[in-house]
Formats: sequence, structure tokens, C-alpha cells
Amino acid sequence: MRPAGRVGPGFVAVLTLAYIGAFIAFVPLLSLIVPLQAQALAPGDKIGLLSLVSLWGALTASVANLAAGWASDRTRGRFGRRRPWILAGLAGVILAYGLIAAAPSPLALLAGVMTFQFAFNLMFAPLTAILADVVPDVQKARVAAFLGLGAPMGAAGGVLISLPPFGGPAARLTILGVLVVACVVPLVLSWREPPGSSPHRREAGPPAARALLSIDFGFAWASRFCLQIAASVVNAYMLFYLSDHARYAEQFPGSTVESGLARLIALSTLLVVVSGFVGGLASDRLGRRKLFIVVASVLLGFGLMIFAFWPQWPGPLVGYAFYGVGFGLYTTVDVALVAQILPSRRDTARDLGIMNLTNTLPAVLAPVLALTALGADRQDWPMLMGLSAGIAVVGGLAVLGVRRVR
Repeated sequence: MRPAGRVGPGFVAVLTLAYIGAFIAFVPLLSLIVPLQAQALAPGDKIGLLSLVSLWGALTASVANLAAGWASDRTRGRFGRRRPWILAGLAGVILAYGLIAAAPSPLALLAGVMTFQFAFNLMFAPLTAILADVVPDVQKARVAAFLGLGAPMGAAGGVLISLPPFGGPAARLTILGVLVVACVVPLVLSWREPPGSSPHRREAGPPAARALLSIDFGFAWASRFCLQIAASVVNAYMLFYLSDHARYAEQFPGSTVESGLARLIALSTLLVVVSGFVGGLASDRLGRRKLFIVVASVLLGFGLMIFAFWPQWPGPLVGYAFYGVGFGLYTTVDVALVAQILPSRRDTARDLGIMNLTNTLPAVLAPVLALTALGADRQDWPMLMGLSAGIAVVGGLAVLGVRRVR
């Protein structure tokens, strides 16, 4: 199950750039643009509309990621099995941006987001399989640390489009589209993927070993599922948390909530990058993954508890700092762990599609959790953040069930 031969810096660079493009494609869209569109189209129940759009978008993403992963595993042709799907998904993302920018009604916004989730996962499912296809185990966490730049750079894209020159959805989505194309196309053009194959991977061994890998895969799945529920709450609802609970505009007259969120994301971006690189290098050097994931879950959960009970400034700033360190450490090491325990060499993207349900299903559950925890008046933010913190810690502990990786 180990690819042979180390990958070089050129390949790591274009793969990292593509990951950055993927996260730029969806992080600013779902954390800033879609909430603002929901607020504009349904000012009386913005959280209700956002939750509905998030739920159906996540369901679409779940199906699309599994289908695209399965299809790319079985694609045969001169252009390889991953590249055609990445390119098709990229084209669909640009189309979906146009639909979202022009959405005149809640139903049109829902259709645009569902189109985006379908297209994005056509691109993302085969892209995430490349690490497991090509990178040897001894490099996985190190390369994953570079790929971990995707999340903070995606967040930085949100900071960029919150600047005054990009004041409307059309301008914001135009700049995002340009950035995404510029980041993803170099991989499509430069990577020479073997036609329809993954030449360096082999099966894990006898049936007993493969069964243990499947059990490990289940524990890793449960761990990421819980952590991503907490992350989905932050990604989808932080703008409204700052507005309705932290009362950012009242604490800082003359400043918008969007600019406040951009500042917090900027801090988190730096901390995610640093903690991701330090954690990835340390994890490879020590040959340990689980300890780092447990620590990350505790840090992330502590940040959420600060959100719950310290809304006055600088509480959100401190909370975002802990959240950023925990999230950066977690994402880097978890990607490496999952790439080591995939049960099958033939079905890498399919298995990663199943693992990706830990990203999409939490996005389905997060709106349900939010609507339930916030209550009828949509104001019980301590309950929502406290529950999310507890779920994150449970996720960190679940990884201790993995046996074949330390």
C-alpha cells in the first residue's frame, strides 16, 4: 500500500497549489458569500435559509464525491484517471459561481449552491486521491503539511474578497473564479499521470490485514466525522455569531461584521499554517499520528468553549487562536493517517469518497444542530458552541481505536 519513490519539490508545489485553489473555491463562498446572500434574500430568517441551503448542498456533495471517486478509479484513457474529472469539475465550479452571483430568490440560491457542490466534488474527489496514489508513507505528513496550506489560503481568499473593492457577489465570485483557475490548471497541465493506473500501490496483504485496515478506517472515519461537525458549525455560522452574540458592530462602531470575521480568519490562517507544518514534521519524525490528533481536538474544543462563554472582545480573538492551532494540527496529521490506512489500492478515490462523507455529512448535521441548539429565537449560542466543543473532543478520542498506525 506504499507508493515507491519519493516525490520531488516540483510535484509537491503544483499539488499544493491545486489544493489551495480547491479551498479558495469553497471556503469564502460558504463562509461569507452564501451567508450574505441568505441575509439579503431572506432577512427575516437568514439562519433558516442558510441552514436549508447548507443541508441540501451537503447532501449533493456527499453523492457527487462518492460518484466522482468511484468513476475516477475506473477511468481509463490517455489523460489518466484523475485529470479529466478535475478539469470537468473546475469548469462546473465557474458555471455555478455565475448562478450564485445572479440568484434572485432563495430557490435560485439553493439551486446555485447545489450546482456548485456537485461540480466542486467532481474536481475534489480525484484531487484528494493523488496523495495516496503517489506519495510514500515516509513523506505523507510532510506533504500533507504543504497541502494543509489549502485551508488557510482558502480562508485568506475570504479576507481578500471582504476588501472594499469587492463589494458585491458578482465581483467577489469573479476574483474567486480567476484564483481557482490559476491554482488548479498548473497541475492539470504539468502532472504526467500514468494512463488509467496507480502504479506504485499494492494491496495491504492477507485478508486479516485488510480487515484490520477496514476497522482502522472506521475509527478514523468516526474521528474525522466528529471533528468536522465542529468545524462545519464554525464555517457556516461564525458570521452570524459575531453579529448576533458577540455584537461585533456594537463593540467596534464603524466596522462591519464581515471585516471583523476577516481579521479573525487572518489570525487563524497564520496559526493554521504554523501548527500544520510543525505538527506534520513532528508527526513524520516521531512516527506518531494519534497523539497529535487528540491534542488537536482538545485545542479546537477549548477554542469553541471560549466562543460559548466569552463573546466580549478579545474573547472571539482568543477562541479563534485556539481553534486555528487545533484545526491546523488536526488537518495535517489526519490527512497523513487516513492515507496510510486506505483498505484498497484499486479504489483509492472511492474510499476517500467514503471518508469525504465526514466532511459532507457534518455539513448536513450542522444546520440541524444549529437550529436545535439555538432554539426558537436563534440566540442560544453558548449551547451551540458548547455542544460542538464536546463533539470535537469525542472525535479526537475516537482515533485511539486505530491500531495499525501509532
